[in-house]
Amino acid sequence: MSVEEIMEKHGFRISASCAGTAWYTKFIKYDGKRAYVTVMDKDGEGLPQSLDEPVQVGIYELRSGDELESSQNINSLNSYLESLEG
Repeated sequence: MSVEEIMEKHGFRISASCAGTAWYTKFIKYDGKRAYVTVMDKDGEGLPQSLDEPVQVGIYELRSGDELESSQNINSLNSYLESLEG
């Protein structure tokens, strides 16, 4: 199963900016606000290529795009996905 298929299984979709940067996003509720989670590679420049790769995770308000929680660096994409299941 590819990383993209695994992310889709967890409710994430690929999003991209007009500058060509891509990340995975998932819509959530955060403190009663509509928000979204982003998952990018550790440098914040694109999609993680493997489950073992470190990632950067951020939470943003849907309407304004304001950061609701500071971005976190996670040791691996797999660790992050496992935390969602717990």
